[in-house]
Amino acid sequence: MYNKKLSPLRESISQFFILASFVVALVYGGQWYPQEDWWPVITKGATVSLISLFVIVRMQTVNHFLLFLALIASVAGDVLLAMPIENSFIKGLSAFLSAHLIFIGLYIKNKQAWSDISRLRKQIMLVLWIIAVASTALLYPYLGDMLIPVLAYTFVLTSMASAALMSRFSPMLVGTGAILFLISDAVLGARQFLSVPEYFGHIVWGTYYFAQLFMTLGIMLTDERRTHYGGYRFD
Repeated sequence: MYNKKLSPLRESISQFFILASFVVALVYGGQWYPQEDWWPVITKGATVSLISLFVIVRMQTVNHFLLFLALIASVAGDVLLAMPIENSFIKGLSAFLSAHLIFIGLYIKNKQAWSDISRLRKQIMLVLWIIAVASTALLYPYLGDMLIPVLAYTFVLTSMASAALMSRFSPMLVGTGAILFLISDAVLGARQFLSVPEYFGHIVWGTYYFAQLFMTLGIMLTDERRTHYGGYRFD
């Protein structure tokens, strides 16, 4: 655990960024922004960008730096998916693939011994892989040329969630966040390749935002001790 105390100013600024991120996430999810020009792209990209600023202000360890890199890759994915450009889906997928690879490196760096991982976590990991295989099988007839990219992304995404559950970070935050990420991308895949109700878009965004938020808080705050200025503990 890291013992360095944050100043009251850094605490206040970091908490402001988290609050601002939540507000912007609501704005994007509710589509309460001008629909013309680049406002949707800017609003979507700003949400996780603000979470990354929270990380910058509180950054104290290599874990925090790796988290920052993963968040920046995620911002790139958000922006690419929202941009009205050719092959935006595959470009966004590639950016998120990079983010997941960084997350995997971070979680492996902080892995627990297999014998120390609870039976419940191991069972959850098994269920995640079963869901990943079932989801891929469901989408298989509709993937066409996207088969290989989707298979690769699904493997990396599920590996990320499994690595999160094997890490020393809080399962309540990081574990839940990783599972939400998997759910978000599964629903996104359904929206991309199947005919689903419009409200599925809100499910994608809500689960994605809280996935990033929970994983960030779990990673950041596991490395910090309680401060005299309003810090948190989640271990």
